[in-house]
Amino acid sequence: MIDRYCFVRLAGEHATPAGRATALATVRAGLRDLAGLVRLGTGTPADDSAARWDLSIVARFSSPAALAAATADPAWTAVFDDWLPARAVVIKTWNFAVVDA
Repeated sequence: MIDRYCFVRLAGEHATPAGRATALATVRAGLRDLAGLVRLGTGTPADDSAARWDLSIVARFSSPAALAAATADPAWTAVFDDWLPARAVVIKTWNFAVVDA
């Protein structure tokens, strides 16, 4: 399995409870029917340790090929190349090979 971790710091006018809720709803709606997506987790900081970030997004795929196909999908690019960058000041992403215990 491959987890794509994404952490987002929203621009000031979007870094509000309503802005975060809108962003998460947009991400969920945009990605939920993505081919190859095994699981989608989204969230906001639970405590001060993550206070620098406004959003977390974890998308799970069965393989690197499934992730590559998803990132080329128009639904993915609409969220990660168009919608989020217009509202964020920082977007960080990493891919990890994962095994559930």
